[in-house]
Amino acid sequence: MNIDGCNRFACLMKISSDSASTITPLPHMFMIKDMVVDMTNFYNQYKSIEPWLKRKTPGPTPGKEIS
Repeated sequence: MNIDGCNRFACLMKISSDSASTITPLPHMFMIKDMVVDMTNFYNQYKSIEPWLKRKTPGPTPGKEIS
């Protein structure tokens, strides 16, 4: 969410009770209703990311350590 002009996690942000705060959805996402945003584009981009580290050989057999 955008809280007082900064993009932040609402669950981690402490909101001061001394003054009024402005809370809006993220500016780069389409709003569906109220504070609900369309996450379709986010999930499509997330799905297209490949892991940075890939093994050249197949993974270890179950129950064995990687050496």
